[in-house]
Amino acid sequence: MPSQLKRSLLIGLMVYISVFAVSSFAKQQSSMLEQFDLAENWPQKQLLASELLSSVQLSDKQKNAIYSEMAKNAFEISDYTQALHYYKLLEQGSDFNDLPELHFRAVKMQGVVLYYQGLMQQAVIDYSRALSLAVRLNSPLKQANLLSNIGLSYFDMYNMELALDYYQQAKVIYEQDGSAQDQADILHNIAGVYIRLSRYDSALEIYRKVLSVFQALGDEDGVAQVHGNMGVAYDESGQNQLALHYYQLALRYYQSTNNAFQLSTRHNNLANINLKINELDAAYYHSNAAQGYARQIDNKQLLLAALHVLAKIQLVKGDIDAAKKNLEQSIALAKQYKDEMRLRDGLGIEALLSASLGDFERAMHLHDKFVEYQRSMTSEEIIKALNVFQSQFESNKLNQEIQDLKQTSRLQELEIAKRSQLTILLAIVFVLVLICSVALYRRTIERKAKVQLEEKVEKRTQELRSVAQKLQSANEVKSQFLANISHEIRTPLTAILGQTDDLLNGLYDTEQLGTELLVIKKHSDHLKELINDVLDLSKIEANRLELSVCDFDLVQLVMDVYSMSSLQARSKGLTLTLDNQIGEQYWVKLDLMRVKQILINLLSNAVKFTQQGSVTLRINETALGVQFAVIDTGIGIQAEQLKIVFECFQQGDNTISRRFGGSGLGLSLSQQLAMMMGGYINAQSEYGKGSEFMLYLPCKQYLPGIPVSSLPVTTTAKTLAGKVLLAEDHPDNRRLITRFLNTLGLDVIAVSNGEEAVEQCLSEFPDVVLLDIQMPIMDGLTAFDLLEKCGFNKPVFALTANAMSHEIADYLALGFSGYLSKPLDKEDFYTKLSEHLSVLPASKEMAIDIDVSDLIRSFVASFDDEVNALKDHYQQGDLSALQQDSHRILGAAQMFALDSVIQPALLLDKALLNSTEAENNTGLTELVESLIHELEQFKV
Repeated sequence: MPSQLKRSLLIGLMVYISVFAVSSFAKQQSSMLEQFDLAENWPQKQLLASELLSSVQLSDKQKNAIYSEMAKNAFEISDYTQALHYYKLLEQGSDFNDLPELHFRAVKMQGVVLYYQGLMQQAVIDYSRALSLAVRLNSPLKQANLLSNIGLSYFDMYNMELALDYYQQAKVIYEQDGSAQDQADILHNIAGVYIRLSRYDSALEIYRKVLSVFQALGDEDGVAQVHGNMGVAYDESGQNQLALHYYQLALRYYQSTNNAFQLSTRHNNLANINLKINELDAAYYHSNAAQGYARQIDNKQLLLAALHVLAKIQLVKGDIDAAKKNLEQSIALAKQYKDEMRLRDGLGIEALLSASLGDFERAMHLHDKFVEYQRSMTSEEIIKALNVFQSQFESNKLNQEIQDLKQTSRLQELEIAKRSQLTILLAIVFVLVLICSVALYRRTIERKAKVQLEEKVEKRTQELRSVAQKLQSANEVKSQFLANISHEIRTPLTAILGQTDDLLNGLYDTEQLGTELLVIKKHSDHLKELINDVLDLSKIEANRLELSVCDFDLVQLVMDVYSMSSLQARSKGLTLTLDNQIGEQYWVKLDLMRVKQILINLLSNAVKFTQQGSVTLRINETALGVQFAVIDTGIGIQAEQLKIVFECFQQGDNTISRRFGGSGLGLSLSQQLAMMMGGYINAQSEYGKGSEFMLYLPCKQYLPGIPVSSLPVTTTAKTLAGKVLLAEDHPDNRRLITRFLNTLGLDVIAVSNGEEAVEQCLSEFPDVVLLDIQMPIMDGLTAFDLLEKCGFNKPVFALTANAMSHEIADYLALGFSGYLSKPLDKEDFYTKLSEHLSVLPASKEMAIDIDVSDLIRSFVASFDDEVNALKDHYQQGDLSALQQDSHRILGAAQMFALDSVIQPALLLDKALLNSTEAENNTGLTELVESLIHELEQFKV
């Protein structure tokens, strides 16, 4: 135990020491960086840089900053060796893709340092590398600066041809993108070439223009350079005093700036000019000064020039040994750096030195080499001059020959012109005639084309007007249809309201109550089915209605329709007569709903357009099927209107629509339905006396059967066995459906949201799941997806009031076993549940109808809470919660058939589901207030 404790303490101590050491090193490194930035002494800065760069803790960015600072400082103090070293490190530490400007500057400055060291050829190499980077940077001025620097390097290597070529390239760029300073600098460089070509007057003229620009810009360094170069021009043109004056002006400025490079150059110039005017002491002083500054900045070219002039001075002063030693060093440097001019001059001085030492043979030999070299240089210049002369001569000769040929050609043209004048005149006349003919023909064609175009435009205009009129008519008719859509639902709604009023007024005996309620239910079911068809507008517009053929008793259907229309006829004081000529039963296979829809439409139209008299419904059998006739003593239809009475949105005329209402859709839809079943509707009418509409349907009589759709509300004693999970967010709806499922003999697990539904499904494993689609916390679609992922494989039905066909198709596509609508369709519930649950015989009849009066009272009692929730969520701007409120109210209102609440709840729910309308708050206030008003009115 003690040894383990010691080991732990030792490890802890080592960790502490390591952390302390790292922290101390980091602080020390930070302190050294601050010292480096503040250091002004060059040796101290070198020492700090060396210590910092030896550390592995520095980032690449910090290293590059040190390289850049050290290179800059070394260059400023003319320590070109160190400057070159750090610029190379800076190039290696930077990447062009990441740091393009820094990498470019590192390469360019290597060329600048090499130039100041007098290593012109190496400088050209680095300048060229930097030039390619400037091209990649797409910087014209950087390119021009480098072109000028390369030209200056070639100038110092006495290659005037290449120097001038690069200067000219730079000059083109400066003239387009450069400043006045840039343009003056390049002219200054070009003037140096003129001096080397002995065109001193031209060079001096350029220098004077450049000097005025530099003086205007306040560029003192540029003025000093011009003074120095003007001194060179005057020196080489033999104007020694002027040369001496301008050399001294330049020297004074560079002494004030301590520019070692320029000081070496100007001292060298002054040494040469003083030697020429025989001021040997002054020449000797300046040559030594030039040599000192050249050695200070390690510039080989300047050292070569200083040694060369010093050797000449020493030779004149008689110091032969010193002159020989300096001359040998000068020639060695000239050979190394390929300075042809110094090599040539060195031969002449060496010949003089050999003669002064008594070595006349060597002196003569060197003199011959000097003369031969001079001749070769002269020969090259002569050859160039001859080439220029030859080019000029050949050019002049060629120009003369061209002039002769032109004169001969002119003579030939004149002769041809004389011979062809008549031909030309005839050709002109022919062309004029041809032009006139073409013009006349073209005018004729244009006139015809214009007429045709006008006809086409007129025709197209008429077509557009016709289309516009049709569109306007269609819009008017459709607007009329939308305003009067109640035409299709008025008859069953009238029967329901009439029966309800009679019940409320006690006009029926207690024994008849069940029968009267069945009548109301039949009309309500028909109204629900009719509304479903009207809502599914895509079926009507695309003619995609599908027939649902089944067995049914045609006589019973006619009796139902007759019963529905009787109340409407009695209210108008009309006599409604049924003339049945096919017997008590007549079973057929047709679409019961569509046949019923057609007969209701025909009868309701007959009653609506008849003010007095009677309406007769006659049915008889034909050879191919049955024929229905609806005969009235109403207003009749004019012959012109009778032709279009079966078109969409058409009635006799606009006055009929205003007097009697209706959408004009009924007869068109009835005709289409009849044609889909293989029949048709025919109409006969006499205006002012009445009309007769005849419906022909091909069919044959079958033996009586009991179709599923005709199951009574009270059915045989069959119960269901199993466990059903019900997920419904509205408590009253949940209790109603639970009560109904319990009457079927089922065990019910009732939950209020999708999250609880998933939990109960995975723990209780019900036989069937009923999921409401819109619920709080987790909706039905999310719950269904989660159940599928968990491997739940029992039947799951979508339970919602969203009865649009495309939504039903979406639910089935997602994998739901089926769809159950709200309000509750008990027969549909029983039929679909029986497909997945066990059906057990019962000992007595089972009444599917259940008493929901207590649930309705409970729902109405909750209206105060619903109103408060609507107000709070609307004031808070919580549209999601507001939509859940409207959907919850809508579902319960539909379940309990509270029609006055259904409509405002439905409109608010649709508006909130429309994200754009909800975000714009378009009419939202009115919809919320309308629903709250209906809830409060219903409560009262």
